[in-house]
Amino acid sequence: MKFDIVGAGALGLLFGGGLAASGENVVFWTRSEEQARILTAEGIELGDEAGNYRVIQPDNFEAYCVDSIIDRSVRQPDWLIITTKQWHVDDHLFEAVQHLCGQETKVVCFQNGTGHVEAFQAIVKDIPVYAAVTTEGSRRKDARSVVRSKPGTTMIGIPARHSPHGVELLTEGKYREGFADQTAEYLTKKLILAGFPALMSKDIDRDIYRKLLINSVINPLTAIWRVPNGDLLVVSERRKILRQLCDEAVEIYRANQIACDNNMFEQIVTVCQSTSRNISSMLKDVLQGSPTEIDSINGRLIEMAHRSGLTAPGHELITSLIKGLQPRE
Repeated sequence: MKFDIVGAGALGLLFGGGLAASGENVVFWTRSEEQARILTAEGIELGDEAGNYRVIQPDNFEAYCVDSIIDRSVRQPDWLIITTKQWHVDDHLFEAVQHLCGQETKVVCFQNGTGHVEAFQAIVKDIPVYAAVTTEGSRRKDARSVVRSKPGTTMIGIPARHSPHGVELLTEGKYREGFADQTAEYLTKKLILAGFPALMSKDIDRDIYRKLLINSVINPLTAIWRVPNGDLLVVSERRKILRQLCDEAVEIYRANQIACDNNMFEQIVTVCQSTSRNISSMLKDVLQGSPTEIDSINGRLIEMAHRSGLTAPGHELITSLIKGLQPRE
């Protein structure tokens, strides 16, 4: 099966490297010519927290800079996996995706937050766009090396709540109760064979919004306080703010008829405990002086609050604090 991976950050290298190692036909599309050259010359190094490493040799995959797509005669992959950050989802990326997609191509998005699936669906028209929600933990050490810090589960499905294509497919009976089709089931099997637990979600919208709520509470606070996830629980004042942000998000969800569990705060605490040593992606971005995904996470909650006539003072405050930490415009 042919997989094109757009974005060779931590997740892109992790999934793409694993798929290549399992014998799949993989092409990486990187942000820079330099990274493409390094991958082509040295291969991909996959590691774990125990210090075990393996190298995926360059003859098992191809790597090119995404800027060369328009000038290059490209193949049409079976699956186009997009693992870029939300702030890289722009017209340049849309143009690249259009150029890569063929009639039989399926697209799957791994971004945090919301809004990206609808944006890609508008670009590729009749091609199915799937959402992937993963609990895999990974960190990139350099241009070719990634550490799998926490094995997790990846859920795949077509959103129905905000995707006209998803609603249309459900209406036509092609997707039963929100399940992905047999093609997506084949993808999950390929991921499992590559070492990544995966399943088709019965309700990917619920999975997306559950992760959005959890990320909206954990990620910005770790970035503001410069602490790993577990340290959010060690001081009572921090737990109090965790609770306030969670309660505010739950109220926003209910006002927008978005289902969420009654024990969301307990789930957030569990995530902090189970990923206690993890450095959130937002904290990594702040430490690296990179833009963050705050607008696609907390910004979405604020938009939902305003649409339903609510205010979101807690999320508005931490959004401003995170933006104050970002590089100058």
